[in-house]
Amino acid sequence: MVRPFSQRLAVLMDSPFLKGSFAYLGGSVLTSVLPLALLPVLTRYLSPGDYGLVATSAVLTQILVVFIGVNAYGLLARCHFDEHPGNLRDLLSTAMALSGGVAVLLLGFFLAFGRTIERLTEFPAAWLGAVFFIAWGTVIQNNYLSLLQARSEPLRYISIQFVGSLLNLGISLLLVVSWHMDWRGRMWALIAAQAVIALLCLHGLTLRLNLLRFRFRHESYRQLAAFGVPLIPHVIGGWVMTMAARLYLNNIASVADTGLYSVAFNLTSPLAMIVGAANNAYVPTLFGQLSSKESWDRVRLCRTLILVSASLPVLAVVCALAVRWVLPLIVGPSFYGAENYVLWMALTYAVQGIYFIFGNFVVYSKKTSLMTWRADFLGGIVLLIACPLLIHWNGPVGAAQATCLAFVVSTVGCITAAQKAHPMPWRSALTSLLPVRRTR
Repeated sequence: MVRPFSQRLAVLMDSPFLKGSFAYLGGSVLTSVLPLALLPVLTRYLSPGDYGLVATSAVLTQILVVFIGVNAYGLLARCHFDEHPGNLRDLLSTAMALSGGVAVLLLGFFLAFGRTIERLTEFPAAWLGAVFFIAWGTVIQNNYLSLLQARSEPLRYISIQFVGSLLNLGISLLLVVSWHMDWRGRMWALIAAQAVIALLCLHGLTLRLNLLRFRFRHESYRQLAAFGVPLIPHVIGGWVMTMAARLYLNNIASVADTGLYSVAFNLTSPLAMIVGAANNAYVPTLFGQLSSKESWDRVRLCRTLILVSASLPVLAVVCALAVRWVLPLIVGPSFYGAENYVLWMALTYAVQGIYFIFGNFVVYSKKTSLMTWRADFLGGIVLLIACPLLIHWNGPVGAAQATCLAFVVSTVGCITAAQKAHPMPWRSALTSLLPVRRTR
């Protein structure tokens, strides 16, 4: 009995999925430990209002990434598994050229309507150019990381993230602690770190992978449009779900409440770290298995994914209890109010993990049109309606509650889309997990 178990354990430990999961998890630990380790410092030199302004810049950055990135990341990862590598080169080159053109147009829009944006977001118009620069660098980074993930190169993937995190926080310490700058020090650190990472990623795309060229292919443009355009409502909905609550807090509550909300997100990031690491390792393994012409046990895969999905909310509650216990040891006294948001943030990350599990089937099938209205777009509508109501009824914590509710709605829509895009025996797997009633 011992020998077969040891053999199964050896096979499991040698599996690409587990090796990838440990690599991504280790990298996520490295990139997440630095922000958490510096929270005791930064929360004593910066005010909740400072944190709120930096969080608002992240809101604006992400909406720019939606449009500049033209939703190419999933298609690039999927096309890595196609039989014609030249198509990937054309696709990447076209995506980068298209994102550059969109970026120039958006920069002109920001310059023309900067004061209006400032009134709506409470973010200084003079710093909108910096947000634009960070967003463009993020798009370049995301393109490269999506290819590293598809190529099963977790060490290179996490090294890019770790260097960016190290630069960002190292420069932040210099500017905020040593030079006594406020939120502007954090912004300059973000700019410098993103510039370095974008250059590293451009080097990787151009020289290492030999994929980036100065070309624009109409066929590749049509592929990007067919894949990415149906996702625009979906991606905008995703932005609303993750970012709009901060804008509601800025206008209905205060920028300081936005800072507390953002710190709660940081404190629950270990759960997101675990979920993201597992998903990053799971994607290439899943895509490779779905692309295989050999027969394999689909019920067993579905059963495993159902069990993982059920365990995530339990893990979220444990994470929230642990964070609330150590909170006074991590942050300054002015940030103790972040504990009110922690449970809802942890549950949001857990639901997001379930979303990842099922959303990968939609990406693999390339039937992203199924996600247009039923997933993140619908979740975004729920947040836009629920967030001001819950803030009014429950105070600022209502923003976190609305975010969690929006993710639940989006995930349910994603599950239905996954079943239509790539049918799997989910019902048979669920039935096999239920206790069997014995008849006399």
